[in-house]
Amino acid sequence: MKKKIISVLFALIILYCLTFPAEMAESVSGGLALWYHSILPALLPFSIFSNIIIRSGVYDRFFKRLHPVFRVIYPVRAPLIYPLLAGFLFGFPLGSMICADLCREGKVSPGEAETVSAVSNNFGPAFICNCLYQTVFDGQIPAAVFFAACYLPPLLLGRISLNRLQHGHAAPNPQPHRHTASNSQPHGHAAPIPQPHGKHPCSGNKKKASGSQINMEIMDAGIMDGFTSMIRLAGYIILSALLADIIRRLPLPNDILQCVCIGAVEITNGIQQAGMLSCPVSVRAVLAAGIVSFGGLSGLSQTWSVMKSAGLHIKKYVCFKLLCSLCGMALAALILNFLP
Repeated sequence: MKKKIISVLFALIILYCLTFPAEMAESVSGGLALWYHSILPALLPFSIFSNIIIRSGVYDRFFKRLHPVFRVIYPVRAPLIYPLLAGFLFGFPLGSMICADLCREGKVSPGEAETVSAVSNNFGPAFICNCLYQTVFDGQIPAAVFFAACYLPPLLLGRISLNRLQHGHAAPNPQPHRHTASNSQPHGHAAPIPQPHGKHPCSGNKKKASGSQINMEIMDAGIMDGFTSMIRLAGYIILSALLADIIRRLPLPNDILQCVCIGAVEITNGIQQAGMLSCPVSVRAVLAAGIVSFGGLSGLSQTWSVMKSAGLHIKKYVCFKLLCSLCGMALAALILNFLP
């Protein structure tokens, strides 16, 4: 079934490119402009630094000291503090990138990585303020409504999922393995999570090296992984821009359905379409909040490309984001109902 859907989508894209070459070029240009001007400068430095930080373990001791305070606010282990903070502060898809890197390094379990990836993979405050609050709605809807609708559902639902993990309903919370003196980890590095067969499912074979040599390897790997991730994102953004343009040309029965379909594919075009609807501004705001909370097919594709490299699954992520979208829309509607 999945192969048939993908085949149909690619057939539509090829047919569209052959039938409307000028429009195709404009869509690709728009997608590349979005990637080059917004995503690349905002995410590439953080992607490179995150890879280096995780591989070197330079902040492991810091997060261990922060953990007793942070766990009172949110129930995660010390290595997962960083992806949570980075995902909410700097935006999608940095949270899933960091979770995948942590899983590959053996610092978190696959269950933790999948859950925290879904919780932390949100659009940053800058995007919500610039795109939703100012550009699309021109300040007609308070920014607090969008922040509540986009951030509260993943935080609350994530807390429930993490509690289930910790109590063993989904997956046990891994404990550091007690190594012998010959197998002990360097000071300041997190111990790998024990696995039944002696190998973490997310981790590869890593070579031991001297301090100066491993530093250069870490920097090279961090830079290459950062650029590779950004190139993947560019490809998925271009495909999503083409699909969104195809949906605009379909004879759908009404504008709201068209807006929902476009938003389900790519959120930037989706929220712009929501802002142009002729319905009341509160309805437009609720639709826009749901679109941003879900992240669109573009967001799912980008997340899948990051997670699959670490052997993680996307099913839990998709269900989580759908639930966040519904809860975000309900919350936005509830808040707007009480506003004058």
